[in-house]
Amino acid sequence: AIFPSTRFISHNLRYIHRIKPVSLTVMQPILTQRLMLRPFELQDEEAAFAFFCDPDVMRYSLNGPHNSRKLTEDFITTNMNRQGHKGYSIWAVVERASNEVIGMCGLAEFEHGLTGIELAYRLRKECWSRGYGSEAAMVSVEYPFTEIQLDRLIAAVEPANVASVQVLEKCGFERITRRPIAGKDAFLFKQTRNDWLTRQF
Repeated sequence: AIFPSTRFISHNLRYIHRIKPVSLTVMQPILTQRLMLRPFELQDEEAAFAFFCDPDVMRYSLNGPHNSRKLTEDFITTNMNRQGHKGYSIWAVVERASNEVIGMCGLAEFEHGLTGIELAYRLRKECWSRGYGSEAAMVSVEYPFTEIQLDRLIAAVEPANVASVQVLEKCGFERITRRPIAGKDAFLFKQTRNDWLTRQF
């Protein structure tokens, strides 16, 4: 899978596509009306640690809040490497109006017993209830289905995390089962590329 060498600008969460194959390591920012999604950089550590260390933001995470900057640095380094090797990763979410990193959203494989590429997202607490989660998640789904031709995405969320369930449903994910995942009760969602394409027409 490769990313095209062009900037993708989403108006009303729709892409303007110009397909040009380039190196796997290159990804141009994804722009929505209010947000920019781009690969993490080492200088994002301070901004990322600010939300990763927040117990409210990390309430439903597998490992809980980060208790050291080293954990955040490792997260960023892992995703920089993933982006370079696989052409996707969990991306930094930047608020365009302030140019601040306010969260993360993107794709990864997690070592918790699920097979597949999973959508994940978190936002700084003061940015909740603005629709940013859905805005970032929608383009994080559209991009791999249209540009790197992934066939399927999954997502896992605890039933009590109602806001995340709503984001997934708004993005077109289908709940397929409820099962223990990494020792926690969770809903498992999926979305195929064909399902996504069908909803566009």
